[in-house]
Amino acid sequence: MSYASAEIHSQPETWTETLAAVPEQWRRIAPHVPFAPDTHVLFIGCGTSFYLAQTAAQSFQEVTGHPATAHPGSEIFLSPASTVPQSVPVIAFVISRSGATSEAILAARFLNSASSLIRTVGITCRPDAELARETHHAIELLHVEERSVVMTRSFTNMLIALQLVAGIVASDDAMQAELARLPDLLRPRLNAMAEFARDLGGRADIRRVIYLGLGPNYGLAAEATLKLKEMTQVECEPYNPLEFRHGAISTVRDDTAVVFLAGEREREYIPDAEAHVKRYGAYVATIAPYPSAHAAAQILLPDGLSDLARCALYLPPLQLLAHERALLLGLDPDAPRNLGHVVVLDAR
Repeated sequence: MSYASAEIHSQPETWTETLAAVPEQWRRIAPHVPFAPDTHVLFIGCGTSFYLAQTAAQSFQEVTGHPATAHPGSEIFLSPASTVPQSVPVIAFVISRSGATSEAILAARFLNSASSLIRTVGITCRPDAELARETHHAIELLHVEERSVVMTRSFTNMLIALQLVAGIVASDDAMQAELARLPDLLRPRLNAMAEFARDLGGRADIRRVIYLGLGPNYGLAAEATLKLKEMTQVECEPYNPLEFRHGAISTVRDDTAVVFLAGEREREYIPDAEAHVKRYGAYVATIAPYPSAHAAAQILLPDGLSDLARCALYLPPLQLLAHERALLLGLDPDAPRNLGHVVVLDAR
């Protein structure tokens, strides 16, 4: 078994550990990062961590009411006029699995020197990480460290951690209770998710994949795209499911799989969008908390959760899909071409 496969399947156990560890870590941090009514929240990352930041920002704003935006690390220190709010308190969560990514470190250093109104909080999965030293405070999920180059369980655990912080900041007991259910909701579904991944990942007639996600699910769609590109170099793209019909649908062919990451907020519109892409020959797959009448393959996620709390459940089948496709192509899912565990800039 590859490291990636083992790490994907370990997510129920690691989620349980994250849910237990984060509240105590945040209790130590919270007195030093107070939220004023006008506080703006930044979520910063690179690659997978940027897509995580996109979902985390949408989650944080919905749960707490504080404006929240996501940016790649480089845009913080190279384009601060358009990314870093001025004259208001800012809390910046800087996300890096390794805690050594150059742009994450440079973003943290820039923010720490830019204004006394900015407080930085790192989130990382490695012990003694440089990011933890370069930020004012840090959330450390050391039980999540991965041996595979590709990020899988680190993504979902850091996302759950940030959503849990949002629930604590907002005193949202319902959100916290929903997140606490996730390990037990994922565990019995892993076999069905693996079967979904084998069926779709093993289809040699599928040569390109489109992932569609709206709102907080757009960052998940972008991350699913990156996982498939990293492990397989297969042609793939992410879109909003309704925006996809405004031009990009012209790329659909009979060798295209369109995977919907559907939530309750867009439920009314999904059947028509599925039918539309199917009409042009797409192989339609759906991951949603409700059944699809048009999908050739589907994963039925649990209902009774908010769209935000459900986010992490979309990732395991998509991670497994990338893994299965890599095996089909004879590639090593643990060691993608041109990639390493950490991206370091010589100019740092």
